[in-house]
Amino acid sequence: MEPEPTDSEPGDPTRSSYGREYWLRRCEGFLVETPTKRIGRVAGIRYGVKTNEPDVLEVRAGLFGRTVLLLNVHDISEVIPEERRLVLNDPPRPLSE
Repeated sequence: MEPEPTDSEPGDPTRSSYGREYWLRRCEGFLVETPTKRIGRVAGIRYGVKTNEPDVLEVRAGLFGRTVLLLNVHDISEVIPEERRLVLNDPPRPLSE
């Protein structure tokens, strides 16, 4: 008999054992959206006082990604690594540069 496949294969980083902080440090290229609207893609990660925890995400938005938004990581309500997606509850409140 063949063993049944398991959901948690060793070494698969998209599994839930990797937490929010892990994915926020590795979310470049992730899609950013609200439940009703696409915002853009993460183009960069900015760190503040702590060099191992991002404070701000640089998101390319608008036509051809010409607009750059700086979003506080605390505004992210959900990280979905399997879909390479970040979800905000509310429309983004851009930070000034």
